[in-house]
Amino acid sequence: MDTSMDTSTVFTVDQIRQAEQPLLEAQTRTDELMQSAAAGVATAARMMLERKPVMDMQTGVLLAVGGGGNGGDALYAGRDLLADGWTVDAVLLGRDRDTGDVRVHQDALDAFTAAGGTVVDYGDLWTQRPAPYRLLIDGVLGMGGAGGVDPRSATVLDLANRWLFPLLSVDVPSGIDADTGSVPDPVEAPDPFGDREVPFLSHAIADVTVTFGGWRRAHAVNAFCGQVLLADPALDDKRSIGGELAKIDAWWRPEPGVHVGFSQAVEPAADPRRTHGGIDHGGRWDASATGLKTPDLHAAQLAGPSEPGPYDDKYTGGVVGVCAGSSQYPGAAVLATTGAVRATSAMVRYVGSGSLEVLRATPEVIWSPSVAETGRVQAWVVGPGRGTDEDAATELAELLSRPEPLLIDADALTLLSQRPVLRESLVARGERPTLLTPHAGEFRRLAEAVSAESADIPDPDTDRIAAVVALSSALHCTVLLKGRHTVIAERPDRDPDGTVRATRVTCIDAGTSWGATPGSGDVLAGITGALMAEFAAKYTVSQATGAATEAVALHALAAAVAAETPDGYAPTSASKIADAVPQAWARSGPSTTRRHYHPEF
Repeated sequence: MDTSMDTSTVFTVDQIRQAEQPLLEAQTRTDELMQSAAAGVATAARMMLERKPVMDMQTGVLLAVGGGGNGGDALYAGRDLLADGWTVDAVLLGRDRDTGDVRVHQDALDAFTAAGGTVVDYGDLWTQRPAPYRLLIDGVLGMGGAGGVDPRSATVLDLANRWLFPLLSVDVPSGIDADTGSVPDPVEAPDPFGDREVPFLSHAIADVTVTFGGWRRAHAVNAFCGQVLLADPALDDKRSIGGELAKIDAWWRPEPGVHVGFSQAVEPAADPRRTHGGIDHGGRWDASATGLKTPDLHAAQLAGPSEPGPYDDKYTGGVVGVCAGSSQYPGAAVLATTGAVRATSAMVRYVGSGSLEVLRATPEVIWSPSVAETGRVQAWVVGPGRGTDEDAATELAELLSRPEPLLIDADALTLLSQRPVLRESLVARGERPTLLTPHAGEFRRLAEAVSAESADIPDPDTDRIAAVVALSSALHCTVLLKGRHTVIAERPDRDPDGTVRATRVTCIDAGTSWGATPGSGDVLAGITGALMAEFAAKYTVSQATGAATEAVALHALAAAVAAETPDGYAPTSASKIADAVPQAWARSGPSTTRRHYHPEF
């Protein structure tokens, strides 16, 4: 397989089809490209089959075969597994919409049965309890599948959940929209083990998804894809899907359009005690020996900390001012400032009523009574635990009027959603860098307010990437939607007439969910603000919000470090995440420095 393919760029379905078409037209033998894709599926299946099943009688492989290309991929992969000595059954789930007749990729089916594979009737799947399979390969719907799977397919996909064996999806888990990551509603179907209709998920929940040539948007935003792996199907002449995709797009390109990058911040350490079942019980698989690729950190741009240069001091590394906390939420001030202190070597200034608690936790912080009375600052953070009263609104209005880069989080986002005049001030900032960091609830409140005035903002559950891009465009700023799969849309580049040239989006899978703990977002705000100040001081002010991707990946890595114990992972807390930032920095890569003089200081 081609090892030079782009493992950072995310593509649309149309782009994938555009890349595949010239290869399909150049094939010199039957299903040349499909069989190469199937080899990648079989490779992933072999990796998964090395893990012990939950029950000893689970010995075979079941193919859930749809009527399209994904079904053909599954059948050819089944043929390859039969050659390895595995018992492989296939249930044919594709149906002609008009006649109801079985629809299947016939050449692939012929190859499967010629190799000794067995086609089983749908009804026969329920005669053995437990089902005798240790792996289900999902080839029901492909990237072009619209809506959820049909009721019969839903019950077959549920077998993996019912009998605790892993599920491997081909390309994209069936039923999940490849371009949006959206999930369809459940379907009602007769319970094969009962006598009544019950709801079934109308999509697959994959333990592993193997895809081809480049990531789809669903892989970057939907946890139901599980562990995502990338193969690069090629023709005999070595031309590959990945090679064709490289001609079409890359996450870093400046041309008009939306360019999406994808990174995974953490590869969790394997726990030798987890030896059975799927990803939820047995953990991720070690794919290092398979030749299949995983998301890298290129798009997140996390590659080690910045050591102060020989002419740097406490100011030149980028001073961040933090407006956080209140009498009701003093802890938010401590968490945000601690995150900032741990992220860089430069000064952190604090404005707020929590000075005693902040200075007790981090005595190196400099307190100021107000924004106006604060000394030199290269970037501001406002909002965590700040409240939504008139004083908080006045403070936000003042910060919006200032020239420094600004991060708006938590309560300050609520103020934006409640007060049109503040939104107008935000848009009026123009080229001055601004970063919004909402969680899903804050995003929806702000999007509802914006949609009522102008642009229609999709719900993030409907299309996470499009939603963030739309809000970023409407408010003329960078938007970071927090979550296990964080999406960051940079402020769009525009021509003088206001026409959008290019929008760069970065999706970051944290890799673990240990960061889902109270106060974790406050720590992220502090880390991000400190890195924005560093970018503004060391590079240019206009680049400040570019620190967001690095900050998200660093925060995710710090959460994983904070959850580590000598005996394995365990629950952690926001204060421990903040304290783990230096170790996370060191783990992310070697430090670098710049011998640069700052005469302006």
